[in-house]
Amino acid sequence: MKRLICFLVACMMLFVMAGCARLPFGRASEAEPSQEPSQSQEEPSSEEPSSEESSSEEASSEASEPESAPAGAADVSGAVKGADTTETAPAALGQWTETAHYATEDKTYHTVYVRVNKVTTQTADGAYVQSVIDQHNGCSYDFEQIDVAQLDLPSDVELCVLDYEVYVPAEFPGPDYGIVAPTFSFSAQNVGGGGIPSADGASVYLGMGMMEDLNLEKDPAYEPGHTYAMRGVFAMVKGYEGYVLRYTSYPDGTKETSVDTMYYVCHKPF
Repeated sequence: MKRLICFLVACMMLFVMAGCARLPFGRASEAEPSQEPSQSQEEPSSEEPSSEESSSEEASSEASEPESAPAGAADVSGAVKGADTTETAPAALGQWTETAHYATEDKTYHTVYVRVNKVTTQTADGAYVQSVIDQHNGCSYDFEQIDVAQLDLPSDVELCVLDYEVYVPAEFPGPDYGIVAPTFSFSAQNVGGGGIPSADGASVYLGMGMMEDLNLEKDPAYEPGHTYAMRGVFAMVKGYEGYVLRYTSYPDGTKETSVDTMYYVCHKPF
């Protein structure tokens, strides 16, 4: 993932030009998923598997179930309006927010619901952070791979994983083959603006908090009427909590986007 690696190369060029450094941790380009079915299939075995083999295969199958399997409809009766959230009054952790996502079927933004479930830092649970990156690498294209060993983060910076969910109502328009991934371009924004201060307070990181999507399975399909688990990874100064998670959206029914109709949706990370 060239852009990701570029970000971390930039990390080595910190504290220049009046104590500011730019850390572009941007979104990677997405490859068009293959629509062709696999041509290779195993011939069915004529031998009956032993009970031990059958038990082992069942356990393996259960362990390999994708974590992004849709959970059906969500209870969003207590959702808050995303347009009403601000940096100083963000949606609480676990709180559903009503926002909108673009539908290619009618080229219009339609209502969906988003909630942030947790942010996990390497300090808090490094094993979890590594495991979801490994999961991402196992179902991603070569240019999307993340090699943590190659990142060489500054000593006061660590990776953080965002886990969030998106509920797409059944009335969301979409063709029979499914809708585009209902992901959102989250970023971690310093409350009050400006860059993220370094741990020693001597400088700030400009551009820190840009997020990369993490894949949970290869070539997933999305349909209205379901709730989907999503993930992203971003860099943040260790122990810093003076930020919110933010993305842009537009009102339901929007066809022509502009800065006049755009709004920010803000979520608490903790």
